Amino acid sequence: MTFLYFIVGYCALYLVIWLHEVGHGIVYAKYKCKDNPFYVQVPFYLFFSTPMPIHEKRAESLNSKQFFHVGIAGIIVNLIFGIPISLVLLLIDYNTSILVFFLYSFALFHLVEAATYLTISNIFLSSDMIAIQNFKPGLRVPLFILGTSVIVLIVIMLMNSPDNWTIGFIISIIILVLSMAIGRLIFSLKAKVK
Repeated sequence: MTFLYFIVGYCALYLVIWLHEVGHGIVYAKYKCKDNPFYVQVPFYLFFSTPMPIHEKRAESLNSKQFFHVGIAGIIVNLIFGIPISLVLLLIDYNTSILVFFLYSFALFHLVEAATYLTISNIFLSSDMIAIQNFKPGLRVPLFILGTSVIVLIVIMLMNSPDNWTIGFIISIIILVLSMAIGRLIFSLKAKVK
């Protein structure tokens, strides 16, 4: 049964990352830099996921406001899915079925991804937060406050999760936060080198 939960949790995480990249892809498509916003790169090992392929020449002509829109889009997708699903799960009585586990994982992982961007990547400027810094540096403070609010929601979700799920979620979140922080730092450093 533990293996099934692991597979379901992985599928939830994969979908979260795919949707985040699709958020970027939709905005790239809006600016005519991408043909199919749903065709993004999310490898099975999840690291270095991107909204690629894009028309790089067109993307290079985007101004800082347009890059801001591209950068914030993935985070907005995480919040659009994570917050409402979390609130519904906190407000209803549910059984501990595998479907509910998927929804709980899906909501939590969206919140974790958004929170890591809005806090860690905001302090140690990396990844999508660079576009926000380049457009309007003053937005970093309210976004950080939003990120801390999302962290509070994550803690509430953990405190209200079924006892047999809590330790798995905590371990998963610790691994996710470390992986995302290190991965984004490496991705940002690689982008600077190019």
